[in-house]
Amino acid sequence: MRSIRGGGARRRPQVFTFRRSLALLAAMAILPIPAGAANGAARGAAPNIVLITVDTLRADHLSSYGYHLKTSPNIDKLASEGTRFEKAYTAIPLTGPAHITMLTSRYPQEHGGRINGVSHSDDARLLFLPQILRKFSYRTAAFVSAWPLVGRLTRLNAHFDRYDEDLTRTYQLLNSSRWAEDVTPKAIEWMKQNREGPFFLWVHYFDPHSPYQLREGFGKLPRSGNPQRRNDRRDPDLIRRYNSEVAYTDHYIGKLMAAVDQQAGRESTLVVLTADHGESLGEHGYVGHGRRLYESIVRVPLIVRWPGVVKAGQVARGRVSLVDLTPTIVDVTLRRSHPDLELPVPLGGQGFGAALAGGPPMEERTIRYLTFAGKKGFVPRFLSFLWTHLDDRPLWVGQLTGNRKVLWSPQGESMEIFDLGADPYEKAPAKPKRTTRIYEGETARLQHWYDFTSGASGENRMTSQDIEALKSLGYLQ
Repeated sequence: MRSIRGGGARRRPQVFTFRRSLALLAAMAILPIPAGAANGAARGAAPNIVLITVDTLRADHLSSYGYHLKTSPNIDKLASEGTRFEKAYTAIPLTGPAHITMLTSRYPQEHGGRINGVSHSDDARLLFLPQILRKFSYRTAAFVSAWPLVGRLTRLNAHFDRYDEDLTRTYQLLNSSRWAEDVTPKAIEWMKQNREGPFFLWVHYFDPHSPYQLREGFGKLPRSGNPQRRNDRRDPDLIRRYNSEVAYTDHYIGKLMAAVDQQAGRESTLVVLTADHGESLGEHGYVGHGRRLYESIVRVPLIVRWPGVVKAGQVARGRVSLVDLTPTIVDVTLRRSHPDLELPVPLGGQGFGAALAGGPPMEERTIRYLTFAGKKGFVPRFLSFLWTHLDDRPLWVGQLTGNRKVLWSPQGESMEIFDLGADPYEKAPAKPKRTTRIYEGETARLQHWYDFTSGASGENRMTSQDIEALKSLGYLQ
């Protein structure tokens, strides 16, 4: 087993990878296809699926999650029509790896895409959500809005009929992103052309990400009626600009949802809205997301709507992870009509379909997440074998059980333990020394989880232009 503290898994011979890929493709070929799906006869029973991911969106800055300003009226409306998960968590606060996790139900150390610019590993046995849905005659499309998700880097484009990455906005001399007003009309147009369904549409919004712009018309927001819970020393101008980005994005999500209801049909469409990660806005002296695992960074919104199937106006308070997203979508859609469906590769997360239908509360579970610092230096792809194993170690690993949260830095050999019930803003951590029994016990548990799930690193696919684009977005120093 690979240890977090050192040592690296060597890449297996390519011939083994090729055989494994052939075997997986063969297994996918024999997935059961619903009777009549090929000619469209069964399409009326299959719901459309719309997945909306908003980059860098904090749950606690949405009015439906208790924020004191009305930043998100359209997202709030979606929550009132479906189920809102109070405590949803990303597996990693980095855009590329987080989305690969969402679409495969595997942690980053399992699929291999541990940092932005590195795709999943060929050695990992993965099934992607659109890959599964295409076997059931779903048309699939993705509209992404930032460089870390371009298909050449993530290879997610291989699993979509259309993968739109027309990034038209220039930042620091590079076209590295686009705005909500750019991506929404394109997604709506595709939906109109494919409204007969069934379709899977993923729309990614990047706008709340830095550099935060003060959006015209969204700079002064009304109060929501919720109490103002925080009274700290965060930069008020930064908060105002971030909130305006959230409200601006929400405005265009409203336009997208209006088109979904009109073109695809409310009762015929499962809608899921979430974020790849949150954002620290000055808490702990840090602005950003990729290098820490505090609640403002790892806790994300999660809202699911499907009238008649998903209970409306429900707040689910049990903890869930975005690793659970793909198995839940598969359970709620495909297994409703095909209860005996078996996939050739098991999914890693837990489906929470029963909770969506208003069933018994989810059992308490441990939530885990981690993040990686990135490579110390970037070299051409053909020299990637020169990377040191130290780059594969997590920067931080964390777990949350009940209100007890443990954060461990394998590289820094330090630990922070929080009681979120008494200290929800994580201001007073316990910091056990390395020689204590608590430190040794917690590191052993986290080490065991990481060793059990860890696989080969993914492939570096970055060119010099990719490096500059990621630098322009603040992902690289």
